[in-house]
Amino acid sequence: MIYKLRFLLLPISILISQFAVSQPISNQNNESIIASIDSNTIKLRNKLYPQIPAGDLNIYGFEDNDIPVYADSVYKYRLSLLETEIPLDYNQYVKGYIDLYAIRKRALVSKILSYSAYYFPIVEDIFNRENIPLELKYLAVIESALNQNAVSPVGATGMWQFMAPTGKMYGLKTNHLLDERRDLIKSTEAAVKYFKNSYRIYGDWLLVIASYNCGPGNVSKAIRKSGGKRNFWEIMPFLPRETRGYVPAFVAATYVMSYAPEHNLYAANIPIYYHLDTVMVDNRYSVEQLSLALDMPIDEIKSYNPSLRRGYIPFSNEKIVLTLPYNKAVKFAALNDSNIKSRAGDTELLALNNDIQISKSRNVSNKSYTKKIIYKVRRGELLATIADKFNVSISEVKKWNHLKGSKIKRGQRLTIFAERT
Repeated sequence: MIYKLRFLLLPISILISQFAVSQPISNQNNESIIASIDSNTIKLRNKLYPQIPAGDLNIYGFEDNDIPVYADSVYKYRLSLLETEIPLDYNQYVKGYIDLYAIRKRALVSKILSYSAYYFPIVEDIFNRENIPLELKYLAVIESALNQNAVSPVGATGMWQFMAPTGKMYGLKTNHLLDERRDLIKSTEAAVKYFKNSYRIYGDWLLVIASYNCGPGNVSKAIRKSGGKRNFWEIMPFLPRETRGYVPAFVAATYVMSYAPEHNLYAANIPIYYHLDTVMVDNRYSVEQLSLALDMPIDEIKSYNPSLRRGYIPFSNEKIVLTLPYNKAVKFAALNDSNIKSRAGDTELLALNNDIQISKSRNVSNKSYTKKIIYKVRRGELLATIADKFNVSISEVKKWNHLKGSKIKRGQRLTIFAERT
């Protein structure tokens, strides 16, 4: 799987590289090309996925505090209008979850509507490619409320809530450096593999959804106990309690997300940058180097890439997929190896944990540290200035002293392994 600026009609990295072959690009020309391409890309994406103000969606003239409630026949009719391979039956179980989402959890649904404007186009792109019913995207609403960082009490993680062993079965790496269950694209593709495998077993999408919650073993057991029936509503009494509510919740989420304006529900006003894309990066670069080269705060890079558990690019034989804003993704595609390393080679300003600190980017892989020093922090000293004093990196000092952040205080004792002079 290789993604390069997936929403563009032509891969920008190829376009820029071909342009670079024909003529050299100066930094000034480079920036202008990036700005032009980025501007046109965002215009195209805005047309494909327009963000409609809540006022324009309120075509029914609701007051702000209105909470519409409809007759059962209306819910049933609206569900019948949704064109999908998945049978969306209406019953009292589904009604209970419609009431939950449309009445009691309105604030949460508004947030989900806001996040969906970014997540769903990406998920739909993968589902379309794999010929998966688009409505299965609403499973992520039930699983995590579209939160890539969601972790359940039993350890299921990411938007699709994979347990580590199940994620491994479907190609998701989970270790102390990288957790691909939090990677939007890879976890979505893993979910697709699960859906396909399960559909080959059951041939029914509601049973696929049930198995996603409780596992195929429990679904097969319920089928046997029901006398061989293969309709969800008929085997429902034989399923675990949570799964009995899981499928009705899916049908209700599909209804509410499809008919949100009819319930006076609109996307919350959350600051989200919707124009994001992916680049392929290997471990030749640190996040700090990318931050300097792309003129982008480190914390912002981390926020777009929650799968990087330690905040740096781990060693791997395969390249790592990073999510970046469009303009930064295009800028990365236009840079070459020497551009990135040269921009990170001199003393620069780095924003680390909201403290502006001075740091030098160094290649320390070949150093031999033979001198252990216990250093007492003085008043006004920063971690960066101490690292600079001993010609080591900030990350090394943090590692040696098991520091999670970069804040230190007067009188604190730090262990430093300095190069013997």
